Amino acid sequence: MSRRILYLIAFVSVSVFPLFSCAHLQKQVILDQEKKENIITVKVHNYEFEPNNIFTYEGNTILFKIENMTISEHNFTLTDPKGAVIEDMDIPPDKNKTVEIKVTFSRTGIYHFYCNKPFHPSLGMKGQIEVVRK
Repeated sequence: MSRRILYLIAFVSVSVFPLFSCAHLQKQVILDQEKKENIITVKVHNYEFEPNNIFTYEGNTILFKIENMTISEHNFTLTDPKGAVIEDMDIPPDKNKTVEIKVTFSRTGIYHFYCNKPFHPSLGMKGQIEVVRK
């Protein structure tokens, strides 16, 4: 293999690896157990939801206020612990428009959310909601 190809492989590896390693969970946001409905603002950045790690209780409802902070269209897809899609909504690239999604978490488990645009989840646009019994 030529030296040129080895340099190209090394460059691509060093350039692309950090993109895939940024898919980490942030500090967990714990919602109020006593409130039946919590409101949480989710900011959409390039390849990241903020927050992306949420903790709530069975039977509680979350009103997600989703703000796209980028100039690109993104998506918010939420699945239940078995993988079935609960919500699937496109988020337009308009900082002045907030998309609202209200979800009642009737089952315990880990719910996943992600952007369904190509490659976005693998670049870090995903998160989870942990639901436990009260």
